Amino acid sequence: MNVHASLSIDARHEKVLVTFKIENRGERRIGVPREIAVETELTRRLFELRQHPGDAEVLYLARTVKRVPLGLDDYVELAPHSAHTHTIDITRAFAFRPGTNTYVIRYESTALEDVRRLDTAVGFTTASVMFSHTER
Repeated sequence: MNVHASLSIDARHEKVLVTFKIENRGERRIGVPREIAVETELTRRLFELRQHPGDAEVLYLARTVKRVPLGLDDYVELAPHSAHTHTIDITRAFAFRPGTNTYVIRYESTALEDVRRLDTAVGFTTASVMFSHTER
């Protein structure tokens, strides 16, 4: 599977917007987790978010929905040689410290090499991205 995933952060205007981009550089359709590809709010801790310096984990505040492991309906298809981008507002989902602080964020998950088979899940991780945010 030839997949490239990345994050970019827009922390202006008192918000933290995380844009996830995934590129399918391969010849087959793949499955991308719906929760990162299309959902508008978090239902569990999707991102590893840490303070910098110090590497302390930032507390997740948003709701957590208990669920069974991901099924085929929990993935969306991504055509060969295409890309998908989606933005999620995480401003209220994490306990950002008051004032201006620096953070590091990354995302780790799985994609399906065959959109019809859960046993083809392959892990991927984005590079870590450092950003500053001012919490009032």
